[in-house]
Amino acid sequence: MSLKQKLLTSEDFIALNRTGENFKSVLNSLFLQFPQSARSISGLSKWLDYNKSNCQRILNALQKSKNGKEVLTLLPGISGLDEFIVKLKETQLQKQHILELENVVQAFYHQIKLYAKSHAHLKRLLDDNEPNKESQTVSLSAQQKRNQHYLCSKQLLSSSIKTLFSCYVLTENQNNKEFLQEVAMITKVGIERSKASPPFVQFYTHPNPEGFIAPENVCSNSKIDTSKFQIGIVDEFSDEKLAPAYSSFSASNSGIVFNDLDTEGPFDASFLFSNPDELANPLVHQSKCSSTSISIKSPTEKLVMMVFLEKKLDMRSSVNVGCYSNNQRVEEGKLRASDMWTERLPEFPELNVLHSSSERARVIDGLQVGEMSDYLFNYSNLNKEDFVCYMMEVEYPIWSSTYRIYFEHC
Repeated sequence: MSLKQKLLTSEDFIALNRTGENFKSVLNSLFLQFPQSARSISGLSKWLDYNKSNCQRILNALQKSKNGKEVLTLLPGISGLDEFIVKLKETQLQKQHILELENVVQAFYHQIKLYAKSHAHLKRLLDDNEPNKESQTVSLSAQQKRNQHYLCSKQLLSSSIKTLFSCYVLTENQNNKEFLQEVAMITKVGIERSKASPPFVQFYTHPNPEGFIAPENVCSNSKIDTSKFQIGIVDEFSDEKLAPAYSSFSASNSGIVFNDLDTEGPFDASFLFSNPDELANPLVHQSKCSSTSISIKSPTEKLVMMVFLEKKLDMRSSVNVGCYSNNQRVEEGKLRASDMWTERLPEFPELNVLHSSSERARVIDGLQVGEMSDYLFNYSNLNKEDFVCYMMEVEYPIWSSTYRIYFEHC
């Protein structure tokens, strides 16, 4: 097959996307060192004495790209990037970051030669969103691979979850504008465990309040206390034997432990969290980024993740989504999506924007997600109409990974 006719495979798309994510991470590090006057097209052009059109391309790649592939299509060509590096070397920027840019430009140049005749040709190939599927008859789809991984993990751990529903409501904290007020419900439906399974643990990251003894019992009449961190078991969506089985709080892995759960067959467990002081408010924090995530701690058939973002936050944000390895803790307010490119797995979940009254926002595969999200809003004393809903559905999410939705604010 000639170079002109060559199509990109799924693996090619992943490799190129990763290069684009690396590119954005390096550009972000450089951009933070630019003087304030050089953070616009005309300002950057004047500061570096650099072509204004290429300045626009670089800023678009940095600020308007949603993934690594878009970074590569928005960037200037190699000659324009080489000139950009020459101009940067005439400034007082740290040499380490300029060297990192040189390295990623060189890697990009090699990929252009590998996959295409030119940068323009590569952009045309990347704009074709359907990778070459010529080997699909002998290769498993991504979902089939995840299914196999799920079945093996379920047998290995002797435990599983049919559906994991995680729902988050994010607003500005009215008591402290430095933080977002996060209210979350984590519901696990159809939990199966053998007698050999480890104790059932619900993990979380926030330190417990002083005097913590046990999770609260939350019911339909319960209301939020925005002044403190709260964690409770949601009576309406949990097995009645769950709360009595609470054993202890495990400080080593930050979770509440339920031992000797006396249940026959699958059971449900639902938890509600109110977190007033852990998520940095991106409207005032220098990182301009916030994220919401769920870690897959047990083999799971289906993940449904809904994030309700207050409209005044949403109108100033762009959204990014990804699946990441579970071995790196993200320090809130310190990492943007582009900084996590080394941990991102070749898994590209789809993110949808839903109207709260749509059928998909009410029932998913028989699960009453609308009823549960209404419950969360009632607890929070908030109006669902003031929020935008983002939803991600994943069949057989990868065990021991983290699915993360980033909101990057301008």
